[in-house]
Amino acid sequence: MNIPAESTGAQRARWDATVGMAVAVQWAVILFLSGIAWIGFGDVSAQSLLSGGAAVALPNALLALWLTLRLRRAGNVGMAAMLGGELLKLGMTIALLAVVVGALRPQIAWLGLIVGVVAALKAQWLAVWVTRNS
Repeated sequence: MNIPAESTGAQRARWDATVGMAVAVQWAVILFLSGIAWIGFGDVSAQSLLSGGAAVALPNALLALWLTLRLRRAGNVGMAAMLGGELLKLGMTIALLAVVVGALRPQIAWLGLIVGVVAALKAQWLAVWVTRNS
């Protein structure tokens, strides 16, 4: 079945808006919580929270960009591409967390790091809620 060009364009515009909002919400949550950590607990906690959240959010943003570019180029995103992208995202997240822990090792606020990781993961669900209600 062929989809008219206008429908495809509308679908792509909706995809771009949804993906863009999801990435923006995730980064906004991380930055907001990092600001609270900085005010309430100091630089080390804020840096740990921001680093932990970024280790999750950066691969997520790169996957969103890659899927968007693939959608524009190929017209669809297959199951294999989605699964491969998710596996790469998971590997990149683990690698970035290892780099963050190594870089912050002398002064790391473990609670802040864990809160950043969990907040970035849960922000994806918040983004789903925000994009569904807008």
